[in-house]
Amino acid sequence: MKLTPVDIATLLLLIGLPIVVNAQTDSLSNEAKKADSSLFASDEYIAKTGYNLAPLPEFMIDPFIGLYVGIYSTIFDYGDGKRYPNFYQSLTIAAAYGTKGKTNFGLDYLRYGNRLLSAKISHTRSTLYPFYGYNGYQTIYDAAYHDPVSDSYITSPFYNYEQKVSRLAVYVQDTIPGTYFNWQLGFDLGHYTTSRVDFVRMNKGVEEAEQVPDVNTLYDHYVNWGIIGEDESHGGWANSLRLALVYDSRDRITNPMKGIWTDLTLKYSPSIVGNYNPALQVAFTHRQYLSLIKERLSFAYRIRYDACFGKLPFYSRQVLADGIEGFGGTGTLWGIHQNRIAAKQFATLNLELRAKLIRFKFISQNWYLAAVPLFHVGYLIEPIEMDLSLLSMEEMDQFISHDTKKWYPSYSLGGKIVMNENTVIGLDWAHSIDEGAGNNAVYIGYGYTF
Repeated sequence: MKLTPVDIATLLLLIGLPIVVNAQTDSLSNEAKKADSSLFASDEYIAKTGYNLAPLPEFMIDPFIGLYVGIYSTIFDYGDGKRYPNFYQSLTIAAAYGTKGKTNFGLDYLRYGNRLLSAKISHTRSTLYPFYGYNGYQTIYDAAYHDPVSDSYITSPFYNYEQKVSRLAVYVQDTIPGTYFNWQLGFDLGHYTTSRVDFVRMNKGVEEAEQVPDVNTLYDHYVNWGIIGEDESHGGWANSLRLALVYDSRDRITNPMKGIWTDLTLKYSPSIVGNYNPALQVAFTHRQYLSLIKERLSFAYRIRYDACFGKLPFYSRQVLADGIEGFGGTGTLWGIHQNRIAAKQFATLNLELRAKLIRFKFISQNWYLAAVPLFHVGYLIEPIEMDLSLLSMEEMDQFISHDTKKWYPSYSLGGKIVMNENTVIGLDWAHSIDEGAGNNAVYIGYGYTF
């Protein structure tokens, strides 16, 4: 099923109607975006002013990654406290190192004022970056292929390759005078280096009987089949310009209790600045937050449509128009493998209940514990065209499916501990309803889904 321009226009109109209605009653001035201050002025909460540091550790021990340690720290500037729980600016520093090659470094700066400024710089090396092929179910996912105790075992990193990426992204946002909308303009510069899994490094220091087989992974097959072109198989540039129209009536930045946040984003990758081919990515996202019990229980939903017109290299297909990475994982569909679905057109629906169960004060900070049950579902609208002529019949049977399923549903139950409304630490369990898209997953991370 392909969406025609008329279909897309109708979809945007139907989703946009609630925005137009709300625009008659919601004010979008910067001061009107302040949170309801009744709770935060009470004895239950401490008014936050000045700078607030939230240093959080990262720690992991994995047989393939090794010892992975680091820090994820955010400095919030609450200024005179008049905007609390919103902040004036923030700086997030992430740095981590793994003994078997996985590294990460990033700086993320946000400034809120008459104009919003966002600047991000990062360098990441992922020794086991996830790759599940194209078009979701069309490329078979079989957990047995990377399970050493299975008779169908191929190799543990069968659905991985190695990736190094350096990125710089900057954008500004400002209001359109006399309207309820904002414009956004920016650019994204990135360089990728990709290669097959480094089996030598992975097996270093591992007893011979426990070493993983150095055989073709799915990435290697895609290169051999010509689906990933030789010119892009080792990486390259991914540079783009971004333009967006934004409507935002949220009552606060993090975990709003009411309001709407909707944007239409266009990301253009011209072929004259290092890119292989020109491409245009489109993302339309509508989010709404409904308060069910004041400051205790809210319902949040997100409807999202993404499309790519043109040909992106394989290594940047998973970076969507607004910078979110991949269909699958904590940014898009919980319980679905990260980057499980690479397609030309795709849509998602996220439904979440957010319950703030317990509030308390500790070390002069405001805290709450929350529970978040959710249901997420994605739908593949248009697949990527693949030339499968170089596959043998045996390879077709083993790796390619003719299943016409297009739905990707999952559900989850998670817990959050939140400091000063903005520092969110989550421990979440999620389950993909279809095992061809994912399986049970436990996430330890930061922030809400949207």
